[in-house]
Amino acid sequence: MSSSKFLRILSSVRGGLRPILIATFASLAPITFSALAADENREGGAVRVMTRNLYLGSSLEGLLNARSLPELIAAAAQVTQNITDSKPDERAAAVAREIVKNHVDLVGLQEATIVRTGPLQLPPINPATFLPATGVVSDGLKLLLLALDNLGEHYSVVAIVPGFDAQLSIPPPLSTPPGFDARLTTQIAIIARSDLRLSNRQVQGFLANRTYPTAGGPVPNPRGWASVDIEKNGRKFRFATTHLETQDPVQFPQAHDLINGAGNTTLPVVFVGDFNVTADSAADPTFPVYQKFINANFVDAWPLDRPGLTCCQAANLRNPGSLLTHRLDLVLFRGAIQVLDIHLVGNKSSDRTPSGLWPSDHAGVVSTLRVISNTIARQ
Repeated sequence: MSSSKFLRILSSVRGGLRPILIATFASLAPITFSALAADENREGGAVRVMTRNLYLGSSLEGLLNARSLPELIAAAAQVTQNITDSKPDERAAAVAREIVKNHVDLVGLQEATIVRTGPLQLPPINPATFLPATGVVSDGLKLLLLALDNLGEHYSVVAIVPGFDAQLSIPPPLSTPPGFDARLTTQIAIIARSDLRLSNRQVQGFLANRTYPTAGGPVPNPRGWASVDIEKNGRKFRFATTHLETQDPVQFPQAHDLINGAGNTTLPVVFVGDFNVTADSAADPTFPVYQKFINANFVDAWPLDRPGLTCCQAANLRNPGSLLTHRLDLVLFRGAIQVLDIHLVGNKSSDRTPSGLWPSDHAGVVSTLRVISNTIARQ
């Protein structure tokens, strides 16, 4: 398979599907979710938010470091198997239990990954007859919603930001004959429940994105943010989630886009996500990106006298003791908001699944917030 043929596969998947996803979720009208019995922490207009990286289930280093197309194809086969071995359904059930136990109203999700397979399509590939793989092996977002339903709690998708979406043929003997095409799609999302009134949903891609050089040619990795305005008990604020690129020159302009995009409002604002910035170390190269949010008058909800480590467990999620060493997953806010509580989930050995897997390579962060005023002075 030549590099150009590999890239035509990527182009077909990207050009044909991503605009459909954006149009579907960006054009929805305001809705009101059904009421949820309030607990003591929601009285007085309090709302509980969560950021949760679901983890795709495998490291991608093999794909990115492959030096030839055979190495790339072998790495793709291994990644597909790793994701299956990570038991996405079992891990989704564990995250659902976290959400229900903590009575979360709004969740920002990262790495809500879809794995699909389809018939093997060997080169030469004709873009006119190329078939995107459609056989779903696992869908992190749907698995989570199903697990929540099974617990008697019903959450709805508010917005989805499509991300990386690529497909590669895996012929025998790297796959069970007769071989198959494997497709990997990542996305971030907001899900919600409770008596909140939601409106003005926005989905926006970043202007600057990283492109990864691979043995199959350059592969772009688009990222972005989603937001929604919320009203509860007469109080309004904006909730947004993102997943910034890892350490790279585009990380800083992505933060700029988020602050000036989702943050462009007179409402109080809450940002949650995997920011990929080491907030607990001023010496880390990513710390200036974290500082950019602070300089834009955002407040870190996590108390600085507590470690709050959220990353990262082993790639196979089977390490017996926690390996979390840095704080990358954050709840940031601007405006008249009071932090009533904030804590980690999924970071204790007792949180592991029946198979002994951590729910994700990240811990989640849950915070109970109270909106004190509807507006802030425009920055």
